[in-house]
Amino acid sequence: MAATNAPQKGVAGRIDYDSWEKRTSDLTKQLEDEEEAERKESASVLGLDGRHARSKAEAEEQAKAKEAEEMKKMLDSYQKREVAVIAQLESLLGPVNHEAVTKEEKDQETKYVTRDMLDAGKRVVSISNSSGPGKIVLTQDLSNLASFTPANTSLEPKTYRDDAENELPMPQDTTHRGIIKLILQNLHNCTVVIKCKVITGTVEISHCKDITVMISGDDATVPTIQSDLCTNLDIQFHDAPSGKNVPLRVRDTNSGPTTTLFWGQDKDDRIYHAGVSRLHVSTYRDGFVDLETRADYKENGAQSIGNSTAEEIQFITSVVENELVTERIYRPGEAANVKKGMMPLTERELKNMQEQKKKIDDAVDKHLNNTIKITNSDGAEVKHANVQEDGIIEEVYTTTREDIATIVASCENEKAKGNEAFTAGEYAQAVLFYTMALDRAAELPDATTVEERLSGKSTIPITQLFPRHIILSNRSACFLKLGHHEKALKDGTESELLDPTYVKGIFRKGLASHAMGRYREAIDSLATAHKLEPKNKQIKQALQFAEVRMHQETQKRMES
Repeated sequence: MAATNAPQKGVAGRIDYDSWEKRTSDLTKQLEDEEEAERKESASVLGLDGRHARSKAEAEEQAKAKEAEEMKKMLDSYQKREVAVIAQLESLLGPVNHEAVTKEEKDQETKYVTRDMLDAGKRVVSISNSSGPGKIVLTQDLSNLASFTPANTSLEPKTYRDDAENELPMPQDTTHRGIIKLILQNLHNCTVVIKCKVITGTVEISHCKDITVMISGDDATVPTIQSDLCTNLDIQFHDAPSGKNVPLRVRDTNSGPTTTLFWGQDKDDRIYHAGVSRLHVSTYRDGFVDLETRADYKENGAQSIGNSTAEEIQFITSVVENELVTERIYRPGEAANVKKGMMPLTERELKNMQEQKKKIDDAVDKHLNNTIKITNSDGAEVKHANVQEDGIIEEVYTTTREDIATIVASCENEKAKGNEAFTAGEYAQAVLFYTMALDRAAELPDATTVEERLSGKSTIPITQLFPRHIILSNRSACFLKLGHHEKALKDGTESELLDPTYVKGIFRKGLASHAMGRYREAIDSLATAHKLEPKNKQIKQALQFAEVRMHQETQKRMES
């Protein structure tokens, strides 16, 4: 080694120091590389290379970091897709001017948003950064925009010899008409009129000041509005349909479908708002104010809680017992009974949920108390027997409280999926989910009692472990949308049998009878519903339609 590493003589017998320094540097780097490789190998063996957590806390941190990274990737992907479908319409009435503009200084103008203003494939409309005075109208022309959901043609149905269903057509693409969603941002001193169909039924409003939003006409279905950080926001519904509206086409006329369910007449018609000052909400019928209310996040008691500011506290305005009411909503973690994964609930809804849970618990207890039967050695049931006697055998049914809770939770899950599909206009898919909920409910211990009630073997009122009448009513609404009126009538009839006080089931039974031209039956059902809810204008209007058609049919028969 000494001979090899000795410094070499250079020119004229002098030592070549440059060569010596290079050789020394190379040896030093080689030594450092070897030490680093040994360190990495030792760290890997000891689990200190960062790929394996050294403690439970570090493992949790790594899991959180990985989850955050995956979430960021998903959000980035979603944002890219969203940008591809958003039509950005800015400064339609002119750029935002923070100085006051009077009507004398600027003429009122109206901008009409039509199909030719949107690029191909862009179905989410964003109107932003504009200042009035003036009016922006989303015309009914936008309802003619078409969006397609491709059918899953890879699932070719299996065929059987001589089977009747072999000739069924393959699934077809689904066509949705209208804009997908409307976003209003940073608008000042103007009016926005929505006359077109919004497929998702959602309008988002944020950072707006002194604006009026008018939802008007049979096409303008906007059940959900989310408004944040706005001042002087006026929201008006002019004969606007509910998200659960089932249009009723009057026979023998050229008129279009008639709205039968107006905004606010379904519990899912809601306005969510946070940080909104001086909010005014009103509904109009035939040009006159029907309901109205005012709200302000400070006056409604919003306060900072922990890291959340008062502007982040959410409220909801909806129709409760024919009155517009503003309530604070609680998200998972904000209230003891709002669990992770649940929808936000108001205090009133929390109370109702507790009452419903108590009813179910009482019904479960009633069923579980009857899950023990006593038989003798021959297998015959012995009533009021002493279990200590010889020859007596005790049998315990296998359904437990935990089993029932699991089945009910599964039913609720399918119901939620069905509601979501219905809101999105996927009525056939909603039928599937509602049917799955009913199939799962058939596994509950009260299934026999329910079947006896539906078959007419029993007329005794029953308490269900899961509200099947609501599912049947919802499925009836889907069948009405799909034009399957006989199926809608059957579900509405069974809904009424299970709960004769459930108005929606009776109402949809009446609508189905009307659609089938059975006006006498429709009048009977709608009259029953009207008796249960005499203030419900939707039921009253449908009843009047049925009476008019009944009168016309009677006149025709008399003339012939």
